[in-house]
Amino acid sequence: MINAVNYSEDELIQITSKKEEVEFSAKSWSDSCLNNLKVIIKNHYVAEQNTTCPYCKRDLQTTHGRAWDIEHIIPRSIAKNFMFEPLNLCMACIDCNGAKSNKKVTNSTARHRYPAHSNSFLFVHPHFDNYNDNILVIRPGFLYVAKTDKGNQTINICGLNRFYSSAGFGADADTDERIFLLAQSLLNTDNPRIKKSIRSQLIELSIKASM
Repeated sequence: MINAVNYSEDELIQITSKKEEVEFSAKSWSDSCLNNLKVIIKNHYVAEQNTTCPYCKRDLQTTHGRAWDIEHIIPRSIAKNFMFEPLNLCMACIDCNGAKSNKKVTNSTARHRYPAHSNSFLFVHPHFDNYNDNILVIRPGFLYVAKTDKGNQTINICGLNRFYSSAGFGADADTDERIFLLAQSLLNTDNPRIKKSIRSQLIELSIKASM
C-alpha cells in the first residue's frame, strides 16, 4: 500500500478553480495549466513507490517520464471529479496503464465522494490493498499467480499475462523456465487456492508447448 500525495493550500485552490470551470471534463487533464500539478503528483508517487509499478511490480529503476504514466485508478473518463483525488492516483508503467485503460475497476457508482474502501474495488487498489495478499509474484515481468479473486482480476485488468508474449511465450527455453519456477512454487506453498492456480498454469503451459 502507498501513501497519498498531499497538496498545498495553493494547489488545492488551483484544483477547485479548475473543477469549477464550465467546460471541465476528462479532457481537461491535458490542459497545460495543470503541468505543475502533474510534476508534483509524479514526483511524489515515483518516490513513494520506489520506482516500482503497483500492478506488475517491475522496478523500472528510472524516474524518466517516458517510462511512467500518472494513473487514475478510477478512470477520469468515468468519474472526472476524482481526477485530482490523491487516493485515486499513483504512477503506473505505460504498459499496465495502457492495458488497464478504461476498464471497470469498481462496483461503486459514486461520482463525488471517493469510495475509500478496499471492498469497493474489483482489483488490487494500490492505496487500500496489500498486493502480496492477492498475487504471488514468482518473477516480476515474467510470472504471476493469483491468490484471490482480486488478484485474478488484477492480472486480467492490467494484462499481466502480456509478459507471456513479450518474453517469447512458447519458446522452449522460456517455457521450460516457467514450468520450473511454477513447479518450485507449487512445492513451496500449502495454500489450496494457489496450488490450484499454479496447476492450471502448468496445464496451460504444457498444452501450448506441445502445439
